Parts: sequence; structure tokens; C-alpha cells
Amino acid sequence: MSFTFRTAVAFAFGMWLLSTPGCALMNSFSGSSKGTAMLPAPPEATAVENSQSQQPSTDKDEDKVLKCEQLVRNPPGVEEIRRTPQLGIESREIRVERTAESYRWVVYRSRGSSPNGWRPQNGLDKLHFNPALQFLLPDKDPQYLAYAPSVAETPQDSEQMMSIADNFGQKVGTFEWSGKYYTYTVSKHLPCFPEPEE
Repeated sequence: MSFTFRTAVAFAFGMWLLSTPGCALMNSFSGSSKGTAMLPAPPEATAVENSQSQQPSTDKDEDKVLKCEQLVRNPPGVEEIRRTPQLGIESREIRVERTAESYRWVVYRSRGSSPNGWRPQNGLDKLHFNPALQFLLPDKDPQYLAYAPSVAETPQDSEQMMSIADNFGQKVGTFEWSGKYYTYTVSKHLPCFPEPEE
């Protein structure tokens, strides 16, 4: 068999293969790639959307949902702070909690706190708040303080910093704790989810 004849036979055999049902299978794969591929939603996405649908004043835009999902993945530190009648400061820790199908903010009651979570903060001068928290609490109404590391050393630090900027607002100041610097902001309301129930 000459080389030319073998080449022609191989070419004809190849063309026959391309016309067989196996090629329809390849076409079905390529046809399916023309549609939009749906990636599974992150596990917190549905619960975030459910949480927002329960709040009539919340914008339902996709960007807001993504920012709230980020807040759930790596929440910054959040404390509710208030002035006492003696001009001291009390605080209580606030955390995001998953309920059956949504999220909400809850008071975390640490050891040594009152039944509703408040505890006096007598050593604030050691944390070098700049500006001092007293100046950010002009009246007795509580506010929420959100904080994250000033310098991102991990992806989690970076997400916490972005969560503060995206959900709480611009940073107000800094403080130092255990040799590490943090930026903080103060807000009258908590973002994304219902505020704690008393």
C-alpha cells in the first residue's frame, strides 16, 4: 500500500468518525457551554437575602447582598457602647448569628457582664483611642463601634477592613490592643440584619 493511499484511507476514516453519533455528544457539550454556567451560591447567600427581605427599608440590590455576605464570612469586631450617668463608658459585644433561614445581630453575654451584656470599660485610656470615645458619644444614646486591624496581615483581616468601609462607613479613629493597631468607626445602626432584641 502506498503512502498516499494510506493517508487517504486514514483521512476518510477520520471524516467518518466525525460524522458518527459520538460527535453529537461533543456538540452537546459545546452547545451547553453557550449557555450561562450557573455557579452554586455560597451557603450564606440565601440566608443573607432572606434576612434583607424581612427588612422593608433595606435596598435589595445585588451589591448590597454581596457586601452583607462578606460581613457574614469575616465580621469585624462590633461593640455597642454607651455613656453612664457617671460619664464612664459601658459596652457589650454584638455578633452575627445564623437563625434557621436568615441572620440577625445578637448580644453576646461574656463572663462578668450584666444579664443584658453590659460591662464597664474602665481601662479605655490604656487602649489609646484616638479620638477618645467619650467625644463620639455626645448623649446617652448607645452607638455601635466596629473595628478591624489597621494593617491586613491575613485575607480575613482584609475582609474585615472592607466590611467596615462597605457596611459601617469611613473610619473615625484608631486604638491599640495587645500590641496591635486597629481602626474603628461608630454608627447609630447595625447594617444588613435586624438589630438585637432586648
